[in-house]
Amino acid sequence: MNPDYLYSMNSQMIFQCPLCSSVPDNQRDEFINDLQFSVREYEKDDVIVTQGSLSETLFILIKGEVSTEMSDEKGDFMQIEYIKAPNPIATGFIFAADNRSPVSATCQSSCKVIAIPKDNVYLLMRKYESFMHTFLSYISNKVFFLSEKLRLVSLRTIRAKLAYYLLKESEGQKVFQLKTSREDMARLFSVSRPALVKVMMEMAEEGVIDVERRNIRINDRAALQNLF
Repeated sequence: MNPDYLYSMNSQMIFQCPLCSSVPDNQRDEFINDLQFSVREYEKDDVIVTQGSLSETLFILIKGEVSTEMSDEKGDFMQIEYIKAPNPIATGFIFAADNRSPVSATCQSSCKVIAIPKDNVYLLMRKYESFMHTFLSYISNKVFFLSEKLRLVSLRTIRAKLAYYLLKESEGQKVFQLKTSREDMARLFSVSRPALVKVMMEMAEEGVIDVERRNIRINDRAALQNLF
């Protein structure tokens, strides 16, 4: 296949990523000309980022799925996030004073990644205001996500995690719809999907909540609040 065609195809896929989708159409050709990147391909179980390694590259996943994990001194692992293409990987550390990645990123399927050097990311942020704003917003959202993840980790039981999550998602409403699937919720809680569903059904049987697919009715808000 023509190398120029491959370059064009891969570079255009960048605009499907949330970090770059806000670049205006009339700036995209110039953005691509300023962009420096390489394309890397990985197989299932390959490691893209190793915990403790220097974060000098912005990785944008354009094909496949990646899981980020953190391990402690005892060797215990905690899944942080499950990332599907097209999305960036471990963006929050590239400009940190201590820019060693606190997580590892492992392929859950065959993956293709666009790798952009840190210096080029900085150039793009200075030159393209829309990219800079989106990048900063994305990092801020990740900080919020990680703070919620830490809050959930601090809750010891699945019932406590689920109660906290349902109250937060309800935004004070009695009836609401979950924004995420049970599978994604289980990943967020670092528990198995069957275990999560079992606890959710137990709460429904107790009359604390009603569940119909993603539709939730909170019948006893005080009971949920008392669980954490």
